Amino acid sequence: VPAGTSIASLCSNSEVAQGSQPQLICIGNLKSATCQYIIVASNDGVTIPVNDGLTCALDKLFKLYWVCNLAYPPQLSSVFTFFEYIYEVTISTNRKAKVLELISKLQAAQ
Repeated sequence: VPAGTSIASLCSNSEVAQGSQPQLICIGNLKSATCQYIIVASNDGVTIPVNDGLTCALDKLFKLYWVCNLAYPPQLSSVFTFFEYIYEVTISTNRKAKVLELISKLQAAQ
């Protein structure tokens, strides 16, 4: 969303408030050092500012999905399944072949 967008407006913005699951939103230009990441759960009216970079924002989004036992969005399913392996939590039963292959290679390297 454009720089200067108020955090409070993100839950009511129909362009942002798509779907029922939490989303990661960037306020400002992705390539700018001044962009800010926000986790938005529009159905619940919740916004969580993330004051660190994209890596931290994805980590926090994963943890929110994990703690709330939400189904992973298809676009992030492989990434979040890999995070399950990294954090040594129960790996989802609907694993993708590429993620399984990567996990096997990592386990073999140990």
